[in-house]
Amino acid sequence: MDDPRQLKQRNRSAKRLNRSRVTLSVLSEKTGFDKSTISRVLRDDATLSIRPENLALIKNVASDLGYVPDTAARSLRLARSYSIGAIVPSLQNPIHAQIVEAVQSTCQARGYSLLISYIQLEESTPTRLQAFVQKHRVDGLLVHMLRYDASFAAEMRRFPVPVMMVNRLAEGVANSITVDDRSGGALATQHLLDLGHRQIAHLSVASQRFNAHQRFLGYRDALKAAGVPYDPDLVVEAGYDFADGVAATEALLKRRRGGFTAVFGVTLMAAAGSMNVLRRHGIEVPRNVSVMGFHDGLLAQVLTPALSTIAYPLFELGKAAADGIIDLVEGKRNEVVEVLATGVVVPRQSTAPALPRTRT
Repeated sequence: MDDPRQLKQRNRSAKRLNRSRVTLSVLSEKTGFDKSTISRVLRDDATLSIRPENLALIKNVASDLGYVPDTAARSLRLARSYSIGAIVPSLQNPIHAQIVEAVQSTCQARGYSLLISYIQLEESTPTRLQAFVQKHRVDGLLVHMLRYDASFAAEMRRFPVPVMMVNRLAEGVANSITVDDRSGGALATQHLLDLGHRQIAHLSVASQRFNAHQRFLGYRDALKAAGVPYDPDLVVEAGYDFADGVAATEALLKRRRGGFTAVFGVTLMAAAGSMNVLRRHGIEVPRNVSVMGFHDGLLAQVLTPALSTIAYPLFELGKAAADGIIDLVEGKRNEVVEVLATGVVVPRQSTAPALPRTRT
């Protein structure tokens, strides 16, 4: 008598084998439609004219039978790789992880594979990106970062595949999916102003970094609207990572110990680094100093105290980026420029009303 585990294994193998044999010909036999029509339905060809009930029939049969597109065969026929490249500046930042997760799931749903490459900021030149495209034969490129340099414009326009900026803009690249960082920076600062803070420090980044500069401008917008004078001594150049937040807060304490009641970190990670330093110096958050981050994630919830942030729909951002670049590759759109909805304040325990004459 067969071992039950062996029977289960054989059943699973049989199912995989049957699934692998599902072809367009099989779907044609089951639905009565020709293979070319089925192929166009399954790749969401917007130019195809077909009744809704027939479209649903084809998709349901394909799903029930476990049809998987033969991307290798398609690549040979159409001289395309059916792959999308994504350039990211960090493999540890949870914000990039949320975006890439959405890109991956959307690419998979549309029959594309995703190739991810980590390229440091100083290496993000058009030449380096061009080499990535040529080496991996990707059909389109999503770029999550790029040094701001107007001289890049002409080179980026000559790329052999569509290029889209994700979560930032870059001169010379027409396609982009972004959030309104400037209004988000203003929201973060306004949250602290509403709590009575007037000496609000900002951990910022050099103006060459698009997102950081926009958040800095939002910080200044909110101060101006509230009639609070801008004090450049309260702005410390940091970076996007935890260690950057640590270093910037140490510098801030040396420069302005006792001269601020709140900190607005340019990123979630930088704000987490700031909280770490304040705690080590015996400065209670939020009793002595309130701390605000930018973008939301699990890290903000597990910090002690939990970190107040500005939240944007990052999964939707990644999905829109993947759909946009694939539409460009397939010729369904000529240009993609989208700005997602304004962020929202997520108040947690790291921010509280300012105490009278609070000193750090």
